[in-house]
Amino acid sequence: MGLISDFLMARRLRRGPTLLLPYAPDPATVLETVRLHDPQAGPYGRGFKIGENVELRGPVALTPELAARAGLPAGWAAAFFARNIDSEAGGDFSRPSLLVRGLAERLGGREHPECQEEPPEDLAEVTGGRLIPVDEVIGLLADEVPGLEVTTVTDAGTTLLTSAESPIEVFVTEWDGDDVTYELSADGGYGTGVPAAARRAALAIADRTGGVARDHNGFLITG
Repeated sequence: MGLISDFLMARRLRRGPTLLLPYAPDPATVLETVRLHDPQAGPYGRGFKIGENVELRGPVALTPELAARAGLPAGWAAAFFARNIDSEAGGDFSRPSLLVRGLAERLGGREHPECQEEPPEDLAEVTGGRLIPVDEVIGLLADEVPGLEVTTVTDAGTTLLTSAESPIEVFVTEWDGDDVTYELSADGGYGTGVPAAARRAALAIADRTGGVARDHNGFLITG
């Protein structure tokens, strides 16, 4: 890089959201993983385009000098940064962070700056499937969320299932027509195994109902 481009890249990497990887990634593998977030994502300039307004630029080789100038931790080999292409275009401005966070989880990397927030309450969601009886949901999730029982049924069509044995809650919401959403969430402060249990539970619901399961970062949950 030239002096000016090196300075601009360091500033962009410092600002984030930036994906740090300990190896030089295979672009095809990165694109395959990105498509778990957006199946229509594709090559764009020096990286990839996600949706109508998000760019994932990279990979950028991290020399010690560039990493130091960008304020990145030492020992990482490559980086990508995500940004909204047009800041005036509107849309979901949280998407670059969700994209980077999900890629870090799947590609063995790290998000920079590191997220200092509490663990997310929303863990997984299943959409596009059919409605099944609540008793069937309870039986289906007996291994991952034992002890579920109906706690609340609202006038808006939402049934809340909670458990004294697990922090995971299940919201079953019937919208108009055949539209139904299964949401799995948990209060903050839960253990490290809870998100994985919620993803497995969501995948079980999706398999039974014919729906699509996504995690809290909007990535498809696969087996």
